Amino acid sequence: KKAYINPEACDRSVACPAARVCPVKAIYREQLYAPSIVNQDICIGCSKCLNYCPAGALSIITISEENIG
Repeated sequence: KKAYINPEACDRSVACPAARVCPVKAIYREQLYAPSIVNQDICIGCSKCLNYCPAGALSIITISEENIG
């Protein structure tokens, strides 16, 4: 399981609360005011971020071998 951010729903908060609570720092953004991104290689799927995203843009998805492809 991994966190996923819907870029359309992300409110692009300057200080992303979900990124601040991620224990492995898997949530980041490439540019100021761009949607946050989850580094799937680092994410441990703990779901702490879900409770802190004010826009509700985060969800937990199941990653399988078929998805990696």
